Amino acid sequence: MSNATEETRKVVQRWFDALTSGDFETALDTLAEDVEWINYTPVPGYNDDMKWIGSYRGRDAVLETLKIFSGAVDVRSEKLVDLVVDGDQAAGVIHELSTVRGTGVAFEIEFIQWLTVRGGRITRWKSYTDPSQIVRALRGDESGQEAA
Repeated sequence: MSNATEETRKVVQRWFDALTSGDFETALDTLAEDVEWINYTPVPGYNDDMKWIGSYRGRDAVLETLKIFSGAVDVRSEKLVDLVVDGDQAAGVIHELSTVRGTGVAFEIEFIQWLTVRGGRITRWKSYTDPSQIVRALRGDESGQEAA
């Protein structure tokens, strides 16, 4: 395993450990000051109920979006189920069970975080998922809910 791969693995493992345990302070410490944060793409009329999504730059902006997310969603379980690291790139698959605070409706998703690490910090973070379960729960629709 190359040194770059090993360093990337250490940084992203620290990120995922902190993120899945709710330790936002440690998670934010793994991010570069000017991190590029791409948290899905807003599509008006479809996923704009997800007030925390969009593209942001910098740790402060990341913290603001995490606050918006945690204000809207109660994460009951978040677990890293797979991690692939190569050089300065890493892809982590996360399984999440959450409940929307405003509606009380639960959702279950898997999402991928594609991370770039340089200089011991995460410089780019892009998230991928099918947001339909989140949107359904935000809108208070309990139909189509997977068994958790």
